[in-house]
Amino acid sequence: MFDRAMASLSQQQRHAVTPYDFTPFATIADVGGGTGAFLARVLATAPAARGILFDLPHVVAGAPAVLAAAGVDGRCEVVGGSFFDGVPTGADAYVLRSVVHDWEDVDAVRILDAVRQAIPDHGRVLLVERVVAGPNEGRAAKWSDLNMLVSPGGRERTQQEFDDLLGRAGFRPTRTVPGPMHSFVEAAPA
Repeated sequence: MFDRAMASLSQQQRHAVTPYDFTPFATIADVGGGTGAFLARVLATAPAARGILFDLPHVVAGAPAVLAAAGVDGRCEVVGGSFFDGVPTGADAYVLRSVVHDWEDVDAVRILDAVRQAIPDHGRVLLVERVVAGPNEGRAAKWSDLNMLVSPGGRERTQQEFDDLLGRAGFRPTRTVPGPMHSFVEAAPA
């Protein structure tokens, strides 16, 4: 049921890729990427790139049909596993879309540590998340934060909280690209 809800949310946010330029990357890994709808849209914007879709085995089992329907299956490797055990190597960009907000800081850092072990020195990690703004700004992120607190656990974070998490995992924040619903919080290996 959770996987279907995330796939539905991904469809609602189909234009969420547009603020970020993925064309500099040769291989883009979508960590916790479900059945690949977001990665398929990313690969459509970066036609020279290859993709690695990584999520739990039972989740990625549904990916081949999604990737084929998008016409990117020939450029995408599908890998099953848990990000707590490690993530695939071989990408120069690692995207975690709506992943970090599901976890409290200790587990979020564990996930980012796994990415840090896999990413090359020239790579980038991209957290596609809502960034909580200051008082009287950004209602949607605050409502989402309340939802996370009372429902699945985890939480939304401020820019400083993202920067701190990334630093604890061995990354140096480089920039944040705002989007219509989510921002792309980018970092490089420190």
